[in-house]
Amino acid sequence: MTALLKTYLNLCLLSDGPQDLPYSVFLFRILLGLYFISGVLSILPSSTFTESVMVMCVDIFVLLVFCWFCLRGFNKSSRYNQMMSAILGTGSLFQILAWPLMFYFEMAEAKNTVIPELGFLLLILISWNLAVYAHIFRHALSIRLSVAFLITLAFAILSIASRQLLFPELGA
Repeated sequence: MTALLKTYLNLCLLSDGPQDLPYSVFLFRILLGLYFISGVLSILPSSTFTESVMVMCVDIFVLLVFCWFCLRGFNKSSRYNQMMSAILGTGSLFQILAWPLMFYFEMAEAKNTVIPELGFLLLILISWNLAVYAHIFRHALSIRLSVAFLITLAFAILSIASRQLLFPELGA
């Protein structure tokens, strides 16, 4: 277990790739559940439980389908399990890190207080998360980093657009 956690930390530090994770359907399912739960917790401070669950269902659907199409387009379908395990595991870590920031952000908003440091920390966390996703796409698709960043940007835009389209009352 500690070796697996170390691999995820190394993924977040951009030193390991998804190929360093074991191919495991069990791990994939566990990480899918963890990603869902951590996502619900990170959204919960700004919405109801039902809305949080629905947003995460859409988020996971978009993530799974987008990655499948990317791998299919680059003829690398066999890498789906490890790529998704990498994205779901690192995504869970980032959502866990974002949860207290979102909680404090909502508390500050309720008091009509502006705390620029919270916004800055959230921006750093989101940027780091996108860099890790680009790193994972680069390894999984065997492409240049610049192309991986464009694919990551396309994913982020698609994810935000689907949230805004289906849940306009929640904002982005």
